[in-house]
Amino acid sequence: MRKSDVTCPQCQAGYRRIELTSKGGVAGEFRCLVCDHLLEQMDGSTEIALRLTVQPNKTSYAT
Repeated sequence: MRKSDVTCPQCQAGYRRIELTSKGGVAGEFRCLVCDHLLEQMDGSTEIALRLTVQPNKTSYAT
């Protein structure tokens, strides 16, 4: 298992990213829950979960 933090470059929302290398996942993409910016493309080779941990003030960025 790998843990890391991801920050959206557009709105500065913070996410905790957990990757399980021992388990296959689903191919797809993950978009920021605050501004809809594409954060990651997943190929399905590992299980990846992202959880919003820092929600920015919506007035501090332009969508």
